[in-house]
Amino acid sequence: MKKVTAMILAIGFGSALVLAGCNSNESKISEGVNDMLDTAEQLAIAIDNGDQAKVKEVGPQLEDQWSSFEEGVKEDNQDLYEKIEKYLDPTIAGSEAATLDKDALETLNDQLTMALKELKDEIK
Repeated sequence: MKKVTAMILAIGFGSALVLAGCNSNESKISEGVNDMLDTAEQLAIAIDNGDQAKVKEVGPQLEDQWSSFEEGVKEDNQDLYEKIEKYLDPTIAGSEAATLDKDALETLNDQLTMALKELKDEIK
């Protein structure tokens, strides 16, 4: 009887660790998405104001934020991972360009924002 109880407890504990790990990954993704959405909003304001210095400062932050949780997205949601990557790289490149193309960068940032919001809705 003690062996059965010990086995049940071990299975329960193992399951709890697995579930906690899943929740931790979702929490990390959720926090990362929120950070990226905040940065994308700051970028949108800088683009709208034509503030190229601020655009160059804020845009590259998106890559650092994304790299902190992108593997979890890649594992769990390949379609949204690819969608975010599709808009992220050109948004960053546009933010680092020598001259600011407001219209193109605004469109890319809007598309990136929509993809991030889709991911946020998916992980709720």
